[in-house]
Amino acid sequence: METVEVKRHSLFYRIVHWSIVFVTFMLVFTGIQLGGLYNIRIVGDLLRSLHGGLGLIFVCLWYLFFYYIIVKEWRWFSLARIPYSLKFLIAEAKAWFGIGEHVEDPRGYDPDKKEYVEKIIPTEVGVWWIYLALAVVMGATGLAMMFPNAFGWVYGIAKAFSFIFGTDSGYAIVRAVHRLGMYAFLFIIILHVYAVFIFGVVTSMITGKRNEKVVKAK
Repeated sequence: METVEVKRHSLFYRIVHWSIVFVTFMLVFTGIQLGGLYNIRIVGDLLRSLHGGLGLIFVCLWYLFFYYIIVKEWRWFSLARIPYSLKFLIAEAKAWFGIGEHVEDPRGYDPDKKEYVEKIIPTEVGVWWIYLALAVVMGATGLAMMFPNAFGWVYGIAKAFSFIFGTDSGYAIVRAVHRLGMYAFLFIIILHVYAVFIFGVVTSMITGKRNEKVVKAK
């Protein structure tokens, strides 16, 4: 198979990506501590302030990430590609259970046109939008707990789902959703880490370059 080295990710994209990884790790660490799941003594309200500050950084980083995707990568992550992503996911799921054959890796680069024919594994489309949805939920609930007066509308939405949580306490519901969002985020992160190793894109997120399969654009 013929390959060609291609600049896959810009420096800006890589910095924002790894910054999100680091901040997410710190948010999980401080968040679990605030939830009382383990005990590390940190003086006074320093832990809560640290978690809140990291949360604001998290929101800013995701805004930059989203803006970059819209401007530079929308061709690959647009909402219109979600059905394509689901079709690929279903086909691959069937293959894992021996019902069908694995779908050929669609990624490829046309060196003549100096552009990607396909840049991502189709399932990345769905993962990206799930990530974004969880980031919005985590950001909104986190900010609501930090600034209850400014984000009163979040508590209004939360109370509308009181029948699910069995309580009328807006704060308790917001806190529960925030914690559930954390677990969902961790689950997706584990799947993401597994996938990047399976599909060989770890190095490209460090160096920005990757040897891509040569494919002629139709």
